[in-house]
Amino acid sequence: MDALTLLHGAGLLLIFLGIVTIIVAGIGLFRLPDLYLRASAVGTSAGLGVASIVVGVLLMDFSWLNLVKALIAVIAQLLTSAVGSMAIARSGYLNNSVPAAITHTDDLMKTRRDQFESGHQK
Repeated sequence: MDALTLLHGAGLLLIFLGIVTIIVAGIGLFRLPDLYLRASAVGTSAGLGVASIVVGVLLMDFSWLNLVKALIAVIAQLLTSAVGSMAIARSGYLNNSVPAAITHTDDLMKTRRDQFESGHQK
């Protein structure tokens, strides 16, 4: 086996793992009980899944230009998926989306300005 065959096989493996990760995130959209868990699962899984696919494609068709493109794409994907999922969860929280019954604490309630007036709750 030569190095090109090994890189091609590793690229295919990473693409397959990325696809599986995105499928698991899609299943999480239907199976998880509330907005917050869904946003967390999809933000994390989609970010890692797309990054894995991009790196797999890079290994299959390596060039220095493709390396630069892949680095930009992976960094952008990881940053935007995390920020996007947090923005969705925050929007749901500020619009009083009810968390699942398994959620026991709400540390953000202490910071809500619209819930407190002059030191006591409305």
